[in-house]
Amino acid sequence: MKYAILGAGAMGSIIGAILAKGGQEVVLVDPYKEHLDKVARDGLQVKWPDRTDTVYPATCVNPAEAGPVDVVVLLVKGFHSAAAVQGAPGLFGEHTYICSLQNGLGNDEILAGLFSTDRILQGVLRMTGSLTGPGQVLANTLGSTAVYLGSLARQGAADAMARTIVEHLNAGGVPAEFSAHVAEHVWAKAVSNACVNGTCGIVRLRVGEFFNHPTGFQTVQDITREVVAVAAAKGVKLDYDALIADMIASVQRGGGHYPSMAQDMRAHRPTEIDSLNGAIARYGRELGIPTPANDYIARFVKIIEDHYSEQY
Repeated sequence: MKYAILGAGAMGSIIGAILAKGGQEVVLVDPYKEHLDKVARDGLQVKWPDRTDTVYPATCVNPAEAGPVDVVVLLVKGFHSAAAVQGAPGLFGEHTYICSLQNGLGNDEILAGLFSTDRILQGVLRMTGSLTGPGQVLANTLGSTAVYLGSLARQGAADAMARTIVEHLNAGGVPAEFSAHVAEHVWAKAVSNACVNGTCGIVRLRVGEFFNHPTGFQTVQDITREVVAVAAAKGVKLDYDALIADMIASVQRGGGHYPSMAQDMRAHRPTEIDSLNGAIARYGRELGIPTPANDYIARFVKIIEDHYSEQY
């Protein structure tokens, strides 16, 4: 099967490498030419805690060069989704599926405005990754399942394709699982991201340092309670105690890193705050549910973003 990875940063490169290792035809599509040139010349090197994989996917800066594929895996930042898809019409044939593995909330809503529901797949990555240089990525999994995948249609051919992709990921050496209720996993991942991404960027601390501070942990609890309430109102059931326990275990396994949004803020890049705390605050206003913790985190990140040049 032929996959295009639309957005071959750290996570896109990792997913592309996993699929290629599992025997699938993969093309990485990204404007980062130096990275793609290195991959084309020397292969894509992915360093896991216990091994290093080198694979040789195809690459292209111009998506028109790739031609139609069976599945487009979307791993650009959420605010680039519509532009990325609309700028790559050559990737999409009549039967092409679009699969979002992006962070945050609302990505499915964006895609639903561009594709029929039965062509949209959605998943969540329980992984960390960083692009350490052109052609080189560090990767790690979090927990026993690294990828959950399902479909918006929740039936028929879309579910069958999601199951096929899960098989390909497992063949590439990373534990993946099909879920008929993938929205619950997407929201659960959004909780952990909402708790540490923007907050660590604001306070300039690593995950463990923020999470293990009493006031930091209280903030985590406040954010989580608000997300659970909003999710319930949108028909998604989350378990507060299980979410907190999962985050505690995750931090114990590896909290010594700056989350992706904190890295973006340090590098003065646009953030995905609108699809995390900003999205939760927006849903809360629409549903009449107070979300003060998420609202203030989103406000503070926006202020910082708008004044990068004045930051000390």
